[in-house]
Amino acid sequence: MWPKMLFDLLPHFARLMPMADKYLSTRSASEKAQEAALTTLSQDIRGELGKSTAVHADLRRQVQGQGTQIAELAVDVTRSRMGVESVEARVAKLEKSMAALEAKAGSAVKLLGAVLGLLVIAFALLLILVAHVVR
Repeated sequence: MWPKMLFDLLPHFARLMPMADKYLSTRSASEKAQEAALTTLSQDIRGELGKSTAVHADLRRQVQGQGTQIAELAVDVTRSRMGVESVEARVAKLEKSMAALEAKAGSAVKLLGAVLGLLVIAFALLLILVAHVVR
């Protein structure tokens, strides 16, 4: 039974073989074209990845440099803050000293005023005494 069916189908195979060959040859050509396109695409992607890796390394160096600069600035800011605090403490101490000196100066002016008043009174009494003795 099978051999008879094969003999019946043999003329059809003879017609189908060129079509199958043509289909498979165009398919392999398109697969080769796709493979070439994928190879080109992968090479382009590898090239772009290489470029992005170089850019990334450059950015990493720049960020590390900026990190160093920020650390140096932090040290400078800390020193400046300490200097400002020191100056503020000295200014506060000077303000206290000035307040004490102003109080002492006020007392000294009042005392000098009292002494001057006493001198005027003593001079007036002396003049009165001299005028009284001279008469």
